[in-house]
Parts: sequence; structure tokens; C-alpha cells
Amino acid sequence: MRPSAVLALAVALAASMAPQAAGQTWRTEAKARQHRGQESLDVKVTYAVGKFELRKGPDRLLYRLDSRYDEEVFILRSNYLESESRGDLRIEIDDLDDVDLKDLKDYDYEGGNLTLDLSGAIPVVLDLEMGAVEAELDLGGLQLQRISLQTGASDTHVSFSEPNRQAAEFCTFKAGAAAFRVEELGNSGCRRMSVSGGVGTLTLDFSGEWDYDATGDINVGLGTVEISVPAELGVRIEKSTFLMSFDAPGFVKQDGGVWLSRNWDTAENRLTLSVSGVLGGVEIDRI
Repeated sequence: MRPSAVLALAVALAASMAPQAAGQTWRTEAKARQHRGQESLDVKVTYAVGKFELRKGPDRLLYRLDSRYDEEVFILRSNYLESESRGDLRIEIDDLDDVDLKDLKDYDYEGGNLTLDLSGAIPVVLDLEMGAVEAELDLGGLQLQRISLQTGASDTHVSFSEPNRQAAEFCTFKAGAAAFRVEELGNSGCRRMSVSGGVGTLTLDFSGEWDYDATGDINVGLGTVEISVPAELGVRIEKSTFLMSFDAPGFVKQDGGVWLSRNWDTAENRLTLSVSGVLGGVEIDRI
């Protein structure tokens, strides 16, 4: 399914809240694969409507997925290929071609559930595309090389409860019209990151283990950006906003829209953030 189709489907179903759902036919599936010499894994997940949980599983398992979905409306497609010790896992919960989404608008449609466990024993490239999905993603303890996460009309909570087992090259988070929260970003190991939001609140907590320097671009169209940074981290904010309030207690204003934490010159590790937006507010707290 094309990215635009995923979002269209999500909006259609999310807008169809009314009386009690009639006669959904539920199907459950579980699939797993052992870790047997694979050296890396690419993971692509496309999910339109429902609940999604991702976490670190046992190192002996390459992956495990458990799903529950309405088989009269959706179908689970999962495919695993391997080439030269590199695994490629594709998971998609897609709508059936003969389903008219307009038929669902009179029901309180219940989305399905998807749970995915990934091995922390090998490097992983993670690509997630979600529509109206309530997501709980604990990426702690994995070996994430790159992260790409795109959400639609959904509430998404991302956490790094344990340090990433290797340095991540790049992390991209794109949020649609919803609340988006990332916790313990310091544990991610992301040297470069990009975070964008359409409408809603972006909450970014940069606590965690810092033994590196990082840069990030943060952009929000209409909404609030709440940023928390550890007190020991040197922080530079490069601000380019229009009709947005800016609150950064303890930071020193420089020329050219730059704000520095007071320990910028002496901090062992540093974070540089470029913040832009159109309408809303930016709040930065030291923790």
C-alpha cells in the first residue's frame, strides 16, 4: 500500500466512530524465526489502524510477531528474505481490495493489535509507517543503525529504556496530527536526528547516557515543542520561528537567534538543535 493510501485509510477509519461495531471477524497469527548466523536485519512495518507494540526480544530469536485483526477488512502480509547473512523483514497489515471503507462509517470500528519483538544481537535498520495507530515503541537494548518513523493521526510513545548497543547513524521521526513523545533520547546514540510534527505536541526528552555529541533539526507546523535536556549536557539552540513563543530559562541569548546553555564551553558532550516552526510555542527545560 502506498504511504498516501495508508494515511487515507487511517483517516477514514478513525473518522468512522458511531454505534457499536457489528460482527467483526477476528484472526490471530504468530510468526517467529530463530537467530542463526544472520549478521544484520532490515525491518519495514506498515500499519494503518490499531495498536502497535515493539520491543527487544530474546537474542536467540531474530524476530517474533503476534497479530490480531479483522480478517473481513484486513490481511496480514509478512515476508522474510535473506541474502549474504542480511535479513529483510516486511510486515504490512493492509485492507482487502474488495472492501469499501464507506461501509464502516456507521460502526464503532475496533482496530487490531500488532506486537513485534526484535533481537538485540545484531544491527537493525528500522522503518515504521503508521496511520491511526496507538503505538508503544521501546527501542532500548537494540542495535539500531538507522531509525525512520512516520505517524499519521495517532498517539505515539517512543522510549529508549536501555542504551542502544551501537551508534545510530541517523534517526528520523515524522509525526502527523497527534501527540508524539520520545523519552531517553540520550540512550539512542543518534548522532544526527530530524524530528517534525504537523499539528500537536512534540515532547522530546534527551535524558540517558551521553558519551557523544549530536545534532538535530526540529520543526513543527502548528503546536508545541517541549524539550528536556540534562543539566550536564552543553546545549546550543538555533531558533528560526514565526509567531511562536520561546521559553528557555538558564540559556544565554547570542546573536543570530542562537541560545547557549551556560556550560556550553566546558561541557564534555554537546547537543546542537535547530528549532523552527510557524505557530505555537517552544519550551526548554534543564533536568
